[in-house]
Amino acid sequence: MPDSDRKGVLLFIVLGTIIVVATLSTVILRIILSQTRLTHHQVSRIQSQYAAKAGINYALDKLRRNDDGNWLATGEYTRTMYRSGASVAGDFNEPNLPGSVDKVEITVYVPGSGISGTRKISAKAIYTYTP
Repeated sequence: MPDSDRKGVLLFIVLGTIIVVATLSTVILRIILSQTRLTHHQVSRIQSQYAAKAGINYALDKLRRNDDGNWLATGEYTRTMYRSGASVAGDFNEPNLPGSVDKVEITVYVPGSGISGTRKISAKAIYTYTP
């Protein structure tokens, strides 16, 4: 085989190797970027979960103390905890909410709706994912 033929084959091998390495690099970079977004989204979800639990604890404390007219001992109602901008009576601001959590809606159900005649309380955190 002449020397020029080997150089031509070697050129294709080098080009093929460069293409394979570039493709693998692109795939690995996309996986890393995707993992970063997924991690950020997971953190936002966990923050909203704990904000909802904080809302339930807040409602339990208000009902236990019975010192706030917005937290009635009877009836079913919903109160909303905002990071800022609460405008409806009974809703309140909590500036320590995480940046991803917009609001937490706390629903207090009628007496006797929970276990053994207690009141059921639920909370729903509304959060946004911003990449």
